[in-house]
Amino acid sequence: MSSAENLIVRYIRQAVPGPLAAETFALERKPLPSLSEGEILIRNIYLSIDAGSRAQFDDRADYVIKAMLGKVPGSSGAVGEVVESRHRDWQPGDLLVTPHARWQLYQVAVPTAEPLLQRIDPAMGPLAMHLGAMGMVGFTAYVGIFHVGRPQPGETLLVSAAAGATGALAGQFGRIAGARVVGIAGGADKCAFVREQLGFDDCIDYKAGNLDEAIRMACPKGVDVYYENVGGAIQHAAFTAMNDFGRIALCGQVGQYSGAGAQAGPNLMVAVLKRLHIQGFLAMDHLDQYPAFIERAAGWYREGRLQHHATLTQGLENIHEAINSVMSGGNIGKQLCQVSAEPDRRDGEPRSVFQ
Repeated sequence: MSSAENLIVRYIRQAVPGPLAAETFALERKPLPSLSEGEILIRNIYLSIDAGSRAQFDDRADYVIKAMLGKVPGSSGAVGEVVESRHRDWQPGDLLVTPHARWQLYQVAVPTAEPLLQRIDPAMGPLAMHLGAMGMVGFTAYVGIFHVGRPQPGETLLVSAAAGATGALAGQFGRIAGARVVGIAGGADKCAFVREQLGFDDCIDYKAGNLDEAIRMACPKGVDVYYENVGGAIQHAAFTAMNDFGRIALCGQVGQYSGAGAQAGPNLMVAVLKRLHIQGFLAMDHLDQYPAFIERAAGWYREGRLQHHATLTQGLENIHEAINSVMSGGNIGKQLCQVSAEPDRRDGEPRSVFQ
């Protein structure tokens, strides 16, 4: 490993509202760090990209993480390969997923200090799935559906950003729970994907206009549970369509993450009159349920009841474009930045799509 170099992305210029520019960041080459006892060196393969990846650069967004000028930004997770180890339980070649990642090619981890750093069995499915359907984004959808929204068989679940990472999984979990699931997505192609590939009962194209009427048509019995990802006009229309005593799982507000500041909030008098239960949630508050989630999600994937879809942007130098893809709705399923190649299969069949 002595001849290898680390690639690091540093945040050097205050981000302005709108798409992230390449000039906001600098790509640096550094020597590989040396390891202390109990540490491992990871070569990152996939970095997780989500709406929060943009929000960390917006000083007006009320997000849990803020990027600091001059520092290396963080990612909500990475899939990687151990390339060097000074930990007795980890060997070079081991594959893993960690929720603690930075925008760099190689990173050091201390397994004993990271309880959610887990070894990956490549036989379980695509490596990227461990940042999607069986990763923290999947766990977020799982918590929002099974612990917050709690759709029952025969109820109607409405999911915004239904073709995105969390929405696509929330809707699939709703179907597993027995609900009738209706998505909201942008464009005919995305709506077709949500219906035909993900198995939602219906999907509404919010770009087609007259959203209130479209929701009434798709949800003739009203909405019992709403999984909220976006805010803005979609949130207004969804609140209006709720049935009395409906439940709303507030996962995120993508409309507030681009640097443009907060949008107008919902008409909360609707929540009063309809006696709605509205709950924001963070998956990190439910980590005791993570092992059960992994076991159940793996079973559903094997049974064909849970799908994984991802959109890849290749190259650490293009990570800002991966974020722009999420913010513009350019992704189908989980957005990832692939920063290095997957290891070859032992049978010689290459796994890498990285050029």
